[in-house]
Amino acid sequence: MRQAARAALVLLALAGAGPAQAQAEAQAPAPPSIPYLRVEAGGHTAPVNRLAVDAAGTLLATASDDRTVRLWSLPDGAPEGVLRVPIGDEAEGELYAVALTPDGRRLFAAGFTAFAWDRAFALYVFDVAGRRMIGRLAPLPAPVVHLAVSPDGSRLAAALGATAGIRIWDAATGRLVAEDPAYRGPARMVAFTRDGRLVSTAADGLVRLYDASGAKRAEAMPRRGARPYGVAVSPDGTLVAIGYETHAAVDVLHIQGLASAFVPDVTGVDAAALPAVAWASDGKGGVQLHAAGAGARGGVIRRWADFGLGPARDQAAARDSISHLLPLPGGGLAYAVADPGWGLLAPDGQIARRPTPAAADPRAARAALAVSPDGQTVEWPGATGPLRFEAAVARLSSASGRGVAPARTEATGLALANWRDAAPPRLNGQPLTLGRGEIARSAAVAGNRALIGTDTHLRLFDRNRQEVAAIATPGTVWALAVAPEARVAVAALGDGTLRWYGLEDDALLAERAALFVHADGTRWVLWTPEGFFDHAGTGGQDLVGVHLNRGRAEAPEWATFAQAYRALYAPGVVRSRIAGDAGPATDRLAALGDVRAAIARQPRVSLTGACVPGPGDACAPLSPGATVPASAASVRIGLALEDRGLGLGPVDLFVNGRNLGRADPRGETRFGLDIALDPGRNTIEARAWDRAGRLYGTSAPLVMEAPGEPAGAGRLFVLAIGIDRHRLGALDLKFAAADARSFAEGIGAGAAGLYQDVRATVLLNEEAGRASIVEALERLGREVGPNDTFLMYLAGHGVRTEPDDRFLFLTHDVADASSWDALRPAAVTEDTLVGLLARIRARNGFLFVDTCHAGKVTLDQLANIGHETGRFMLAASSSVQEALDSYDDRNGVFAYAVAEALSGRAARDDRGVITALALGEYVAARVGELAREKGHAQDAVFRTARRDLRGFPVARVSR
Repeated sequence: MRQAARAALVLLALAGAGPAQAQAEAQAPAPPSIPYLRVEAGGHTAPVNRLAVDAAGTLLATASDDRTVRLWSLPDGAPEGVLRVPIGDEAEGELYAVALTPDGRRLFAAGFTAFAWDRAFALYVFDVAGRRMIGRLAPLPAPVVHLAVSPDGSRLAAALGATAGIRIWDAATGRLVAEDPAYRGPARMVAFTRDGRLVSTAADGLVRLYDASGAKRAEAMPRRGARPYGVAVSPDGTLVAIGYETHAAVDVLHIQGLASAFVPDVTGVDAAALPAVAWASDGKGGVQLHAAGAGARGGVIRRWADFGLGPARDQAAARDSISHLLPLPGGGLAYAVADPGWGLLAPDGQIARRPTPAAADPRAARAALAVSPDGQTVEWPGATGPLRFEAAVARLSSASGRGVAPARTEATGLALANWRDAAPPRLNGQPLTLGRGEIARSAAVAGNRALIGTDTHLRLFDRNRQEVAAIATPGTVWALAVAPEARVAVAALGDGTLRWYGLEDDALLAERAALFVHADGTRWVLWTPEGFFDHAGTGGQDLVGVHLNRGRAEAPEWATFAQAYRALYAPGVVRSRIAGDAGPATDRLAALGDVRAAIARQPRVSLTGACVPGPGDACAPLSPGATVPASAASVRIGLALEDRGLGLGPVDLFVNGRNLGRADPRGETRFGLDIALDPGRNTIEARAWDRAGRLYGTSAPLVMEAPGEPAGAGRLFVLAIGIDRHRLGALDLKFAAADARSFAEGIGAGAAGLYQDVRATVLLNEEAGRASIVEALERLGREVGPNDTFLMYLAGHGVRTEPDDRFLFLTHDVADASSWDALRPAAVTEDTLVGLLARIRARNGFLFVDTCHAGKVTLDQLANIGHETGRFMLAASSSVQEALDSYDDRNGVFAYAVAEALSGRAARDDRGVITALALGEYVAARVGELAREKGHAQDAVFRTARRDLRGFPVARVSR
């Protein structure tokens, strides 16, 4: 053992780097600056490798191959944040290890990290409370595969791959305390005893013991021919349990000298190996020994009573292998699995929480992935059952098997073999060359070529076994299907996505699009490599985001697609891209500039606290976690803004997913907004827009409790606006006023008895001037309470402005349509509409927008309004003027479909209640059908901007 200072800490706050070192860091290669589009599904999308917990047992950290560390509160398992590291292609950024200091303030994470630019590895350091990276330990000669912090928090130990051994640092300063590089195989895990000694396992067959100074005191080979993996020290510090990656066996050794103590009984355990071990309390003073691995039926945990000497019981705990067991301070343990996810075993040995993967298991697609000849329709096994996605109409439904076919692995003159979980795959009996360590997972014949999917790549070979194209993939390619007409392949990847790859000679294996469907079977997002996207009506815009690396010791920038909704939501562009036409994407990107790169300069916003407004300028501060006084009519939320180069635009304040306040900062960077809270728990977040209104930054959430319980059904407020007649007669319509009147009457009749009161405001023709519409919305902002429901129906001309691509609703006042400057004063702008709707505090809201009549508004613009208000949005759009015509000589197609839904055609519960979800889904599907009956092209889109899909009632019909 020797002292060394080769691992330098690259952060002044921890160790104080010298000038030479700082200069070397500044001149070293930086992480790639290109934007990476990554899935963000609220959970891990790749195997979870390691876990860490604080001494209080209230915070759990999970590290994954998906390049994130996620924080969870215990015991409820609620998500508490995501920590990201710089990433690159292939394995760069995969995290194999994580550790927390006992106080939970500092987190360490590492894996295959920094090698792409440093040609050496690094360990990243995070401040947990601030969710920020504060430094790194580097250079390291091999990936870190396990980390441990001593019980007193003073030491950090790492197990390194290859033959690099172990290292021990001062956890506060990053000073290297000790190391042992004399290993003949990869180190696997490390564990501290209560008195600061360290035990390690390694693939060279040895278990090693080090004293508190880091000097090696003993080593042993407990089982010849086996590779020790897991290591756990008993609570009293006298025993150490060893698990194996090669055998279904566990050995218990005496700490002193590492002599054998006893061998737990593994008879009948359904596991090929037991690499994970842990001692855990039963909460009653007893201690049980646990071991875990994977067998024919998935991940299993064996639990022995009485320190491992008593009888054993097995628990089927996961569908995949279990890689780590972590005892919890209050008893029981947490376990990491490749499902991906993590679970909890209660102190009594029962499963308290099962892993909840965010997507379906992609391996299930190996025998079931199928695609249509034109590449537009794909079927595969989803988490909720077999699914079918039709890209041309953006529809997700149950699989039918119609018009789709799986991959072929044989064709005339082509025969693929040895491609399932093997290497090398063979073409016509001859081997195909893969990368070092690559394993083939899937294969397909693509014309006169062979397509091979591996752990890391998609590779295309000609008949002569020559590779003609290859592309690195963001996950294992578990399944393939080929659409011959479209010259495109569809791949099911390990990150839970389906991806389209072109097979044209001039763009072999160029990615066209990717689809991610959440495990709930309803939310999905479809996007192009440029970042343009479409999503499900029930949500999905927050399921993918843009990852932008910064410095080598800085946390990356991250923004979901939702934060660039105005710029990147482009369903038409996505459909063209899948069909092989990249022109619309190229044109739109040229017009926008590189929006993805601009994310690094989006405004920053933070919530600085809350207070209760009083007389004059007084405002009584509220401490974090305090309950708002019952006498408080409103709460003032403090905001702080930072302009990072794009200017500052409006600021929105969202409460429980609803926009309840939009303000113009007018150059101020610190100010407050007054809002009314809901009874009970309130989650408050801010969005700060850039000056151009294309991107917004989000704050960390602020959670506050307000007195009272959510009441029952409140009042229903309806605002219906329909404009046929304009001062400029050339704009006159026929059925907009009738549509608005019919809507108000239908809702009034259907909602009778569902609400305490129904109050409708109907503005038609001359009554619907700009001032009247604004006044009505301002009045409703004063009258509508947080327990009420608000519905708005807007029928008339909607136009899209140029060049800023914004929505205008034309009022009766329009007398001059010669220019945009002439139109705007007589119109309700998109920003005005969002700002007025933000003042309406209704818990439930639904916006119906039937403004297709000008023929220029697309669903892209209309969806923005729902997204920015946090309300349900049902909008109509048309590509032809003729779609104006009535469906039945009384109402337009959109209003007719709404009336059908309210009459009972939409789904209803056993009480006859039609919810907002059921109404929206029915109308979105029905409008296109009705329009086609008349020979028109008209569509409707239903959007839910919130994850909370409570289907509040809108009508009740007799059964």
